[in-house]
Amino acid sequence: MKKVKNDSQPFILYIIPIFVLPFAGFFVGLYFYAILSSFDKINFGSIYGILLSVIFFYVIVRGLKNGILYFIPREECYIEDDNLIYRRIFLCKFIFKELRIRILDIENIIDKGYKIPKVSTHSLVLAIFFKPYERIVIEMKSGKEYKIFVDADPYSFSQNYDNNKFIKNYNELKEMVIEEQNKLFFNQKIKNLNEKYNSPLDERYDFILNKIINEEILFIAKKDNNYIVNGSYDAVEYLEIFKNIYFEEVELDSFYSYVLSKKENQDKKVLVGYNGTDGKEVTMSKFKEDINKIRDSRRTLKKS
Repeated sequence: MKKVKNDSQPFILYIIPIFVLPFAGFFVGLYFYAILSSFDKINFGSIYGILLSVIFFYVIVRGLKNGILYFIPREECYIEDDNLIYRRIFLCKFIFKELRIRILDIENIIDKGYKIPKVSTHSLVLAIFFKPYERIVIEMKSGKEYKIFVDADPYSFSQNYDNNKFIKNYNELKEMVIEEQNKLFFNQKIKNLNEKYNSPLDERYDFILNKIINEEILFIAKKDNNYIVNGSYDAVEYLEIFKNIYFEEVELDSFYSYVLSKKENQDKKVLVGYNGTDGKEVTMSKFKEDINKIRDSRRTLKKS
C-alpha cells in the first residue's frame, strides 16, 4: 500500500522544547506561588508579576499542547476502499486525527505555500513557535475543505527545514489522488459499457447507431464475409469480449459511400452490438436506412 508521509518536519526543533517547557512551567509556577505567598497588599509590582506569570504559564501550556497534538505526531495519507485516508499518529499508536475522504468527491488539492513569519524579533518568533499551520487544503466538490499536513514555520534558525521536500510530498499526494480518480472513472466507464453491451438487443443497437453518428466513426471487423460493427473505441479497446477480435477504425462517411451505398453489399449481414454471445443482425440496406432515419430526425430537430 502506497503511503504519502509528511516527513519534511524538523521534529527535533519541537521535541527539545517540549522536554524543556515542563521545567519552565514548573519554575513559572514556583514564581507565581512565591508572589501569592508574599502578597499582602495591592501594588503595581505584585499585579505585574502575577499577570506576567499567568501569561508565561499560558504560553507554555499552549506550546506543550500544540507540540504534542500537531508537531510531534507523524502524518500520512493512503488510499483505501475508494477513500483518501489521512492520519495524524502519535508514537506510532495513538491516532489524534483521522479523515476518510471519498476520492471522487475531491475537486482539488492546494498547497498554500510556506508560512512567512510576520514578526522578526527573536522573542516574538519564539512566542509563535508552536502555532500550527496546516498547509495542504483538500477542496471538495460540495465546497467543504479539509486541512492537513502541518508545516513548520521557516524561521532563520530552522536549518533542518526543507521546503523542497514538503513540495515533493505534496506533489506525490496530488498525483496519487489524481491517479486513483482516473482509475475509478475508467472502471466506472468500463462498468457502464459492460451494462450497455448486455442490454436488450434493440437498446444495444440504438446505442451503437447513435454512438457512430455522434463520433462519425465506426469500428468494423470481418467475419464470414460479413461485418461486425461497433461504435465505441473504449469498448473495442478495453472490453474483455473483444480482446481476440481485430477492429479497424473507419470514418462513417467513407464507410457509407464505399460500403453501404454499393448495391452488391445491400443484402450482406451486419452484426451490430455484438457482445461475444449475440448482436442484432441486420442487412446493409437496413443499417443504412436506420442511420439515415437518425440523421434526418436530428436535422428536423435543429430546424425546429
